[in-house]
This record gives sequence, C-alpha cells and structure tokens, in this order.
Amino acid sequence: EQLEAEIVRLRTSGGGQDTKEIEGVRIVIMEVDGDLKQMTKMLKELTLDESKPTLAVLGSRDGGGKLMVACTEDSVAAQRYNAGEILKHIAPHIRGGGGGRPTFAQGGGSYPEGLDAALEAAKQLIES
Repeated sequence: EQLEAEIVRLRTSGGGQDTKEIEGVRIVIMEVDGDLKQMTKMLKELTLDESKPTLAVLGSRDGGGKLMVACTEDSVAAQRYNAGEILKHIAPHIRGGGGGRPTFAQGGGSYPEGLDAALEAAKQLIES
C-alpha cells in the first residue's frame, strides 16, 4: 500500500502526462489499479497538501469500474471545481452513478470498458 502511494506521488509530482496545472490548480486525471480503499488512500495523498491545490479524478477497472473525484478542501481547487458535478458528468461512461460532496465524490458502474471515455470526458469538462 505504501508503494502504491509512492507510485502515485511520483507519477503526479513531475510534469507527467497524468498531471497538468490550470490557473494554480494541479489537475490529476489517471487510471489506477486498485479497489476503493486503495483509491481513497491515493486521493488523500494527492489532495491533502493545502499548499498544492489539487483536483484529482481517479478511475479503476475494478469491479465493473470505479471513479473517484476529489479536490483539496478550503482551496482555490474547491472554489473552482465541484467533485459531485464532475462525477455525475462522467459516470454514465461506465454505465454507473454515484454521488458525494463538492470536495469528494465516488461512483461505480458495470462497464469498465468505458473508463477511458470517462477519464477523457473529465479532461474535456475541466479544460473547457
């Protein structure tokens, strides 16, 4: 589990393809291997540091497809993005649903093959 968190940290700390910055907010959109517990740990790792306002969208093919969206609380990321709204927009791609709060939302589906489309839809929505 620690190794997985370290891998996420390394993948998102540089300017890799999973990470970009938009007006002071680090945007992380990526597919990960893991169940909800592992994904939750990864999200915490990504969004805990208030000095790096972050919006993270993680997807996994586990169990029919899982999506989690979170942003750093009390930050410009939380002011600008609503995790629940993003999830509602992208969950249909995995034939699923879900919900949550403005700073954290999760959902599941029955069509893991739609995960790439869901993550791409998140990218389009966030960058528009």
